Order: sequence, then structure tokens, then C-alpha cells
Amino acid sequence: MTKRIVTPAQAANQLKSAYFWITLFLVLNTAVKPKAQTQNTDFERIKLIGTDKVYAGLALSPDGKTLAISTKKMQPIRLVDIESQQIIKEINAGLWYPGSRLNYSQKGTYLLVQELGFYDMVENKRRKINFELVEVSGGRIVKAFEAVQDVIVSHDEKFVASLAGDEITLWSLPDLNKTKTIKLSTAADAIALSPDNKTLVVSHTVSPAALKADPAFRKQKKAAKLALKYKQQISFYNVETAALLQTLNNLYDIIYRLRYSDDGSVVFVFQLPHLKVMTSKQPLAYVNMADAVAMKPMRRGLTSQAVGQPDIRLSLDGKLFAINSKGKRFQEIHLYDYETGTLHKRFELGQRFFEKSSEGDKLIRDSRPSFVFLPGDQSILVAMGNQLVVWNINEE
Repeated sequence: MTKRIVTPAQAANQLKSAYFWITLFLVLNTAVKPKAQTQNTDFERIKLIGTDKVYAGLALSPDGKTLAISTKKMQPIRLVDIESQQIIKEINAGLWYPGSRLNYSQKGTYLLVQELGFYDMVENKRRKINFELVEVSGGRIVKAFEAVQDVIVSHDEKFVASLAGDEITLWSLPDLNKTKTIKLSTAADAIALSPDNKTLVVSHTVSPAALKADPAFRKQKKAAKLALKYKQQISFYNVETAALLQTLNNLYDIIYRLRYSDDGSVVFVFQLPHLKVMTSKQPLAYVNMADAVAMKPMRRGLTSQAVGQPDIRLSLDGKLFAINSKGKRFQEIHLYDYETGTLHKRFELGQRFFEKSSEGDKLIRDSRPSFVFLPGDQSILVAMGNQLVVWNINEE
């Protein structure tokens, strides 16, 4: 498990000598650890929608019965029955050429569809991406959110929240009445809502006033300048009163996603370094954790060398954590123990997956896999290019 926690005081001292040496440390730290077993012995290809489609995103319904699949080239979302492996519905949503990222709401009533881009962040300015909220049963788009930074659905499915510019809006569901608006001039690209709907977490730029109040930055003007330009923070707000509860005393890279754990105890912080401060040719994405109760950073995290934003999934029982990354030669799926952070296994998406099948199908490569844990947490379904592969993660 690598660590990506940097306090303002530490950042000031380290930034004085180099641009974000921390990336190099993480690479070296990972290199000396024993490698997890590469597990490719038990897998099988399956066909659901044909090899003429290029996959973009996967999502499994909370009841484990339905798989949602998005593909590229402006094609509809398909819902597949897990047991019969038959398409049961097509939904005309997510009709974007690059395809879409899919996530079910907590109870499965809605699909949150996000336009897929090469990066989900923009350097030095707020991102502008499209989302659609889809009612699964009727297959209709409840609301389209155009050119916004982020959209989330509350755990109880009573609200959908959007971040557009400096305005966070809560819309009631299913009627979509605007119930609350919170304005934050420093808001960046990501928001998260606690399971009880009482706390809002927001990523934001670093405040000059906050740096001036920190003794470590008073004499380190260059460090302060770099932090203001390339770093971000997260803050907790009371949803009812919009009052600031806590700003974490921690500097992050550009945050592209925030997420609460289902029990509300942890906030996951997903981040990518600014291109101008990367110290390696291959970008490193970081996943860190914050204690949502104490509102303090946690020294737990991991890295990924995925192309663009990595796909990240927790197992259905919450014991395993999977993320895609890049190995020496091929894309890989890395499987971690959630509690200890131990890397158990790596699944290499090797060359053989892109050779012609026994039926002579042309197999298409891609650099951005998507995946989900299947019911029972015994296997992971991986989509990459026009391939679907089931990896048995318990095979020794």
C-alpha cells in the first residue's frame, strides 16, 4: 500500500527542492515490494452483445441481477439479465461518441450516466462534462446536466446534486424541484454527499488566506505559489445551513472524484497530479481516504498507472477493492484487500485477448478497461475493446 498524504508543512519543505518528488518516491516504494501473483489461469471470454461493439462502461445493479453496458459510437445503453445473459432492454441515453461511465444509484432506481472523456479533469480550470440521470424501469432520461463539473445521487435516492461553476444545487427526486443552492466561489470539480444527507464534501482550490495562516508557508513563498497553482483541498459542509464544518489540513493534487463509503465512515479522494508537476512519463492516479467522522486525513491509499481516470470498484461484501492500472507491457486489474491494503493479485490483459477468436472475429484493442464484481464476489467481469472476460479471482 502506498501513501499519498501531504500536510501543508511537509509540502512547503519538499516543494522547496523539487516539483513533486513524491511521485518518484511512490514509484520506488512500490518497486521494492514483493509483486502480487499474476493470475491469468482461470478466465473465459463471453459474448453478450457481439464483437462489433466497443465497450465503454459496465455497472451491476444493487440486486446483482442486471448488468448495464454502454458502448462507443453513440449507441444505446443495454441492460442484460445476468442469469440468462440476454438483453432485456435498450435505453437511448449516453449517446456520446466516446461512450459513457455508468453507476447505479444505491437502490437501483436510477443510472447515472457520465460522458466519457480521455481525462475527467481540465488543467487550470473547471471541467465541463455531461451527465444524464436515467430512470431504469421506464428507461427515460429524468434530467440531463450539460457542461457541469459533477453530479451525484444521494444514498436514499431522495436527491440528486449537481456542481456547476460555483453553484451546488440539490434537486428532489422524483419531481426534480430545486430544494437548495449553495454557492462556493472556490469549488473545483468534485462533490460527495454523506449517506444521511447531512454533510457535503467539496473539492476546492487552496485559499491564500489558509496558506498565510500556516507558519510553514510564511517563509516559503515559492512553495506557497506552487500550492496555490497546482494543489487542492477538500472541505466538509453542513447541508442544512451551508456552514463550513472542517477543511482538511492536507494538500491534494487535482481531485476528479469524491465518494463516501456506504457506511459513511470514509471519504475516498481520487486525484491526478497536474501535468506540469508530474515527475514520471506515465501519469499516476492516487486514491486516498479521509476519516469522515473525525474529518481528518487517513494514511491509507493506493496508486494506478491507468490511462486516464481508472475504473474503481468495491466488492459487493466490501472486503475487496479493485482498480485498473498499467503493467510493464499490458493493462492490468489489481485486486486489494480493503482493510489492509494488501495487493493480492494482478490480472494481465495480455496479447492473447486480442488475437482472433475461434470463430474468426476481429478483436479490437483498447487502453481503458471497465469492470464489475459479479454476484458472490467470486469473479470479476472485465470489458476491454470488444472483449468481455470473466476472471475467477479465487482460483489459486
